Amino acid sequence: TEVITMADSLEVALRRKKDSSMRVAINLVKQGQAQACVSAGNTAALMAVSRYVLKTIPGIDRPAICSALPNQKDGPTYMLDLGANVDCQPQHLHQFAIMGSVLVSAMEGIPRPTIGLLNVGEEDIKGNDVVKQTAALLRADHDKGVLNFYGNVEGDDIFKGTTDIVVCDGFVGNVTLKASEGLARFFKAV
Repeated sequence: TEVITMADSLEVALRRKKDSSMRVAINLVKQGQAQACVSAGNTAALMAVSRYVLKTIPGIDRPAICSALPNQKDGPTYMLDLGANVDCQPQHLHQFAIMGSVLVSAMEGIPRPTIGLLNVGEEDIKGNDVVKQTAALLRADHDKGVLNFYGNVEGDDIFKGTTDIVVCDGFVGNVTLKASEGLARFFKAV
């Protein structure tokens, strides 16, 4: 009986619109009557309501938005986060890598998918403190055999297919996604 609009605040979505189609769909997932929920609506509301109703699994603090992008190897490059978390700490990016690895392993049948950390250069000395600290966490997991960390990758590596997964914060990921979509529309119109 209710609709969460694109202009609704998270407070409205969480507390006032409990009979919205989005909330009802997420509740159906929680109750086991549905296996997934898809929405073309307010992404921030979807993430907030999902996190509130479904919670996260142990060891994961935040959900992330992931998408498969085409690459030159005729396969997908999975990228996350694409906008759910604009301010991240190293442990969040590390958790995104873990989630991405599990997802790609299940979706593509790749036992140890390669993970690239999006950075301003491939060299270990480049990047901000969050990226450098994340790389250290990913390298430690690589050394233990937990993750298959390739190393730092740059923006062009997404479409080259250098790695199976590219990890970044939601701010960088969303800007990258929107710029890519805009470029595709530009070339299609030309």
